[in-house]
Amino acid sequence: MKYSCPCCGYYTFPMPAEQAVAYICPVCFWENDVFIESDEEPSDENHGLTLNEGRENFKKYAVCDLRLKQYVRPPTEEEKHP
Repeated sequence: MKYSCPCCGYYTFPMPAEQAVAYICPVCFWENDVFIESDEEPSDENHGLTLNEGRENFKKYAVCDLRLKQYVRPPTEEEKHP
């Protein structure tokens, strides 16, 4: 079973986000940060971006941080649906 990424929403996580310590989503390249307490708190694992900033970047650029564009890939059909 796959779980959704908190940034892009695709089902790429192998476990719930609360347990996926430092997991990096291959679709948006968000590194899961279990230590942030809100979507507006800067994430040390993501170069100081907040989760909301990562989401906005994903909507615009298909990556959480434009500097990481070379590392992402499109979601598979399986990752688009639960």
